[in-house]
Amino acid sequence: MEKYIEGIMKHVPIKNVGKPRHKEWFNKRCELARMEREKAWNRWRRNRRQNH
Repeated sequence: MEKYIEGIMKHVPIKNVGKPRHKEWFNKRCELARMEREKAWNRWRRNRRQNH
């Protein structure tokens, strides 16, 4: 049993469950804000062209 445990400790990688590098909530909010900005800008451009 000792050899088995020793082999596992040497050859099986340990998975580190840590904090994500970037704050996911921050990235999600930025992505939503960017999408809203693009949608508003496209709507403005589309309406502006129809008037001319």
